[in-house]
Amino acid sequence: MTGIGFRPTTVADESAIRALLQEAHGFAPGHPMFEHRLLYWKYWEPREGWQGSRSYVLTRDDRIVAHVAVVPAICTWGNHRLKVLHVIDWAARAEAPGAGNILMRRLGLLADAIVAYEGSSAALRLMPLLGFAESNSIVTAYARPIRPLLYLTGAEASRWRLAARCVRSSLWALSAPSGARQAQRARQVAAEELAAASIPWPVPRNGTAVLERSSAVMSYWLQCPAVPMELYAVGEGGDAKGYFVLAFAPGQARLADCWLDCDAPAGWEALVHLAVQQASRRTGVAEVVAICSEPLLAAALQRCGFHARGSRPVLVRAASKTRVPAAEIRIQMLDDDAAYLHSGSRLFWA
Repeated sequence: MTGIGFRPTTVADESAIRALLQEAHGFAPGHPMFEHRLLYWKYWEPREGWQGSRSYVLTRDDRIVAHVAVVPAICTWGNHRLKVLHVIDWAARAEAPGAGNILMRRLGLLADAIVAYEGSSAALRLMPLLGFAESNSIVTAYARPIRPLLYLTGAEASRWRLAARCVRSSLWALSAPSGARQAQRARQVAAEELAAASIPWPVPRNGTAVLERSSAVMSYWLQCPAVPMELYAVGEGGDAKGYFVLAFAPGQARLADCWLDCDAPAGWEALVHLAVQQASRRTGVAEVVAICSEPLLAAALQRCGFHARGSRPVLVRAASKTRVPAAEIRIQMLDDDAAYLHSGSRLFWA
């Protein structure tokens, strides 16, 4: 590829980026993921930990031929802190072979490592060719049905599949524990309350690396225009011992993020039950879903009636001489775009 330029985007590039993503992924005009407010929030809304645009393009003769966006984070474990990027909204025109390699090399200069676990099968097959290697972390998706009859309405599936899904989900829902009365309570925290709220954010523990959170970053997520997001502090009395975030996509409540400042299995189980209880208050929610890459939360999800729905390795492209965590990297939906992606119609996991 000759005459190729690489640059951050501006709001003036929005229509060209939208056209490229629609062409590359076959999305129809009007898809909710291309709404102006969402694109601005993803790419150009100021947020803590990153200066300027989070969207980049390759150009040829001033024409955009490839695009990628990033979700920045700080990965912490032991005494180490790495600047990492999750890649989202990656697309290239057919006339731009090798664009992915150029994009990843350029992005690699902006951080210590690039992390990915989502993407199409074709994109994931390309990852090793772009310098990505499997880490020791596996991300597993989980689902717990709570209103099985809703699987019969509005989902993108054939009638017989809907019926089979409804039967299976009914059995799963009936076998799920109801959750005894908990000593812990969940209290919703609004974005404007975050600065004064005392919430314990994730810290590395038991050899697991975490991606840092802060009140400012959480406030950014609570303003997501694609789906409603709610933050709950968890604790006894006025002391917060942890938190969880629910994101409400069509038919789903997504446990987008959570943390508890203890290693007691019963405490994590109580947190998950509280999240399910809050999600159940919305009548349009058919299922609660989550992703997980750590044993403590995975065990709590399974004890609370969640079923594994598939796993993928976390892929890492590290800069030269960068040391990456040897143990699990704690991955949640808030670490990329999994918390809010949807097509506008119901697409269930169970």
